[in-house]
Amino acid sequence: MPLLTPRPALRSTAVSLAVGTFMLSGLACSAWAAGPQKTTRAISTEGGVRVVDVAMTMRGFSLPTSLPAGFTTFRATTADPTGHALQGFQLNKGVTLAQVESEFKRVVSSNPATDASAIRALERDVTAVGGPTVDPATAVSATLPLTAGTYYFFDFSTLFAPGQPVRFLKVSVTGRFANNEPRHHGEIIQTERNGKPRFIVPAHLNLNDTFLVRNDTKTEFHEAVFQQVKPGTTDTDVQAAFDATAHGKKPPSNPFTEQAMRGAGALSPGRSQLLHFEPSAGLYALLCFIPDDQSGLPHAFEGMHQVVRLAKLPAGATHTGVGGAVSGPEPFESAVGGVLVMASAMGAVTLVRRRRLVRGNA
Repeated sequence: MPLLTPRPALRSTAVSLAVGTFMLSGLACSAWAAGPQKTTRAISTEGGVRVVDVAMTMRGFSLPTSLPAGFTTFRATTADPTGHALQGFQLNKGVTLAQVESEFKRVVSSNPATDASAIRALERDVTAVGGPTVDPATAVSATLPLTAGTYYFFDFSTLFAPGQPVRFLKVSVTGRFANNEPRHHGEIIQTERNGKPRFIVPAHLNLNDTFLVRNDTKTEFHEAVFQQVKPGTTDTDVQAAFDATAHGKKPPSNPFTEQAMRGAGALSPGRSQLLHFEPSAGLYALLCFIPDDQSGLPHAFEGMHQVVRLAKLPAGATHTGVGGAVSGPEPFESAVGGVLVMASAMGAVTLVRRRRLVRGNA
């Protein structure tokens, strides 16, 4: 399925976002949290697709200010153990950047009612086009289809840094869309099952592959991030940990072996991006921590998680099917006041930090 789907209604309100790079002559803009830094941008072409290398640090990152329309890969790296999340979006008609900045800040309040209200506002006001979420373990590449328009990128992680300003980089994408869509071999579908957010993904993913990530829902933002879990972990184990945390209790066990995550950032309904990364082989939970626009709970708490195995598979090997979160029993669904008091043994900060948002595919 092509990444860029005709959506006149979305186009008219501004869709697609991100950055492409073909003209090497543009100036670079940089965002930082604690003063200017000397940064360089690396732009290359691989397999006919433009690649922008983005080194993300606590001091910021840089991007070109002007790019041609088409597919562009953002390849992010970082040495910071807490990781970073490069997120792109486009303002919908009549919306200001100041308005959206306020909504982004409110969506990480840790109050479910406030989070739900803020995410609904963002779903209305911006089109999210994704981007790489990265940690030191591996470079992460997100390939985005960008049509002509004005886009903004920022490090979502800065929303969780007290007293640090959020810097938005403006990128102008111009020209006719060049349909140079890269190949992919696996798919991660964000969908709904009985009105609840779920993933559809094979139980095994090949570390050598590039994956299509597509938001097939009608109204909500979704991300796709991977966190390693202990051998033998099931989706039932993951849900039990989330249920206990939601009720302010200590989980029966901690299924996670790390706090770091990596993967693909938030997409609006109808949008797609390509994900490529090379983490260590093993068992991982595929997760979405964006808050639900009704309950305010992270989607992962509502069952949007799936345990998958990442490994180097033989050439031609295919593993289809869906995991436990899709076919298993309905998990804890109700909105609990104070539910995001992450004072449990499974790493509260990680769960709150990864609730990311933004919206749309053109």
